[in-house]
Amino acid sequence: MSDNIQWSLDELCDHAFDIFEELASDNLSAADYTEYQQQHLSRGFVDLKTPDDSWEELYPVALADGDYVEAWIGLAAESGEADKVLARLLLNKDKDESECFAQWRGQS
Repeated sequence: MSDNIQWSLDELCDHAFDIFEELASDNLSAADYTEYQQQHLSRGFVDLKTPDDSWEELYPVALADGDYVEAWIGLAAESGEADKVLARLLLNKDKDESECFAQWRGQS
């Protein structure tokens, strides 16, 4: 049995934002990236979800073990609801695992 240290939910949110911020300029359209840069302080959000099976079709991951969380990052509407999801990140909950998979807005 391993003694893996898991990210807390708050840490996962921060970790997802850090990854997003590092990669967004290279993976979003110029318009989406500019909009995010202009509005992230007032409208930016991250929402953690249970990953769906579509990740297994895209990447070599086994979701059945419960080792992953999906983070949606984007801009919220005034109501607080997700208005524009700019990226979906699949993160391992284990702090010792650095793998991360991404699906960006506008990419198939």
